[in-house]
Amino acid sequence: MDSHTAKFVGCLFWPLVVYLPLAQGVDCKPGCHQVNGFCEVSNECRCQPGWQGPLCDQCVPFPGCLHGTCVKPGQCMCEEGWIGSRCDTVVHPCSSKPCSNYSRNCVETGNGGYICLCSQGYMGKNCQMKRGPCIVNGSPCQNGGTCLDDDGFAPYASCMCLPGFTGQFCEIDMDDCEPNPCENGGTCTDIGKSFHCSCPLGYGGVLCSNRIPACDSSPCENGGTCHGHHGRGFKCICKPYFVGATCGSSTRNTSVNVVAKHRGNHNHHLHLRGHRKPAQQQEKEILTIKETIENRQSLLTKSQVICFMVLSFLTCLVVLGTTGIIFFSKFEVWLANARYRQLLHKERDCFLKANDDENFSVTTIFPEKINQTNE
Repeated sequence: MDSHTAKFVGCLFWPLVVYLPLAQGVDCKPGCHQVNGFCEVSNECRCQPGWQGPLCDQCVPFPGCLHGTCVKPGQCMCEEGWIGSRCDTVVHPCSSKPCSNYSRNCVETGNGGYICLCSQGYMGKNCQMKRGPCIVNGSPCQNGGTCLDDDGFAPYASCMCLPGFTGQFCEIDMDDCEPNPCENGGTCTDIGKSFHCSCPLGYGGVLCSNRIPACDSSPCENGGTCHGHHGRGFKCICKPYFVGATCGSSTRNTSVNVVAKHRGNHNHHLHLRGHRKPAQQQEKEILTIKETIENRQSLLTKSQVICFMVLSFLTCLVVLGTTGIIFFSKFEVWLANARYRQLLHKERDCFLKANDDENFSVTTIFPEKINQTNE
């Protein structure tokens, strides 16, 4: 190799030697086939010979392949109804007699397909199915069951039921709680097509299979505070007057009964001479009586007091309104009489002044002396 040739080869391969380390560090297009594709710059997918597509995952078929596909480059696998190296020759599908004996004739569609003309009472692509009880009479299956009649050749229909149902026509709803699907001692309740598990304390989930912290289910009642213990359940700190593992029992009724019993036996203890109770026992009884008195309910509740006040206010309004109406009616009569008397006195005085020389007997009739009939 002369010097000119060596320089030419060096100039030809020098860019590849320089670029090769750079190409190893680039990221190809996501999804690019690792074998059939490669890249020289980021986010690129260039295909190897014989492959095509955006991700280089589609083979290139044999040149001129019309009705065929390929799995590897250069193949031409013919579709149904076509033959030849290029899949360009149509076959006659009816020559293979695909239709069953219940078909009257086979008709080619011209693109490699065919149609079977079925005899009366038969159906299907190849006329292999008979119009049996499921089609003629309709499906008798209930609750989503599937009708079966052996492609129409069975003398009667049968049903394939969904889980949870049984019977000839899937009409019986099975007990979903038998056997009990709930775990860890859960109680199962059948609710139609399904079931519900009531989980014990500390477990949850559809089947009570999940272990949950004890305090997550809020087991403490009546405002009690829950304190969980790892692996040892929980403990409820109860509010006053409540006791029990979950603070579900009240001590108020018990205190009342104790006090009543104490009062019933109080007179009996007074007759015992020379007998004194211990100081600690006396203190407990005093505290119990005090607690009962404090917790004794009032005679009227708050709502009853409010209702009583509202009714009293309304009653006062009615009384005041009635009194005002009567007073004003009487006042108008009295005022009218006063004005009428004043008017009569003025007329009498005028009449007397005008007739000083003559003696007249004037009689004044006031309204209260007139017998009036109220209309």
